[in-house]
Amino acid sequence: MLFPYVINANEYTLENIDSKYHLSVVTENWYPFNYLDKNGELTGSSTELVKSILEHANIPYEINVYPWQRSYSLARTQKNTLIYSIFRSPIREEMFHWVCPISTKAIHSVYKLSKRVDIKINSKNDLAEYSINVTRGTFPHEFFLGKGMEEGVNLQLTATNEANLLMLIKNRVDLIVEVEIGVFQMLRELGLPENTIEKAYTFEEMNQAQSCLAVSKGTPQHIIEKIKQSHKALYLD
Repeated sequence: MLFPYVINANEYTLENIDSKYHLSVVTENWYPFNYLDKNGELTGSSTELVKSILEHANIPYEINVYPWQRSYSLARTQKNTLIYSIFRSPIREEMFHWVCPISTKAIHSVYKLSKRVDIKINSKNDLAEYSINVTRGTFPHEFFLGKGMEEGVNLQLTATNEANLLMLIKNRVDLIVEVEIGVFQMLRELGLPENTIEKAYTFEEMNQAQSCLAVSKGTPQHIIEKIKQSHKALYLD
């Protein structure tokens, strides 16, 4: 897969917006919320909502698709940058201006290979006995660090969700964390049956966070307000 993928939009002078203003939007490839389809086009439920919000707000923008860690780093360090889909958490609260939610809750669960009958998880404490693969810089990464897991010990990191699944399939890691609809789509793309993996555990605590769009600090306040107003007008529960 090639990165970045770029969408240019609103390449004209817009009413009530400085014609020189430009919002950089960054995201990752994460089905079904923001992903590249078979034709290489960026789509997904969250993508369509974010595009609609920015067009409703008359804000010129460009979307780039990167591995998550790069998108996250850009949003934390560059003004006039919007990132989605991003989970709102206490550790991230002061980093961004938040606009929530942009999708229904995505339920994260822990998955294992179905053939690994030796893996038995009856409580969250059992997870520490196994190696878990997560995408670097993501909400699950931060969550498990907060639970005392150690990088390179029982917490392994990769750049993408797809890489996590491949590590699991190759039996190089015991567990991965993903949303159900996303992990089974990745299996289909690999030509593997859904029963290749099975759910081993679900953290209720992990699934309290909202999926949002977030705008970097240093972005003009009137831009933040226009985004919030358009979100309020367009988002339907």
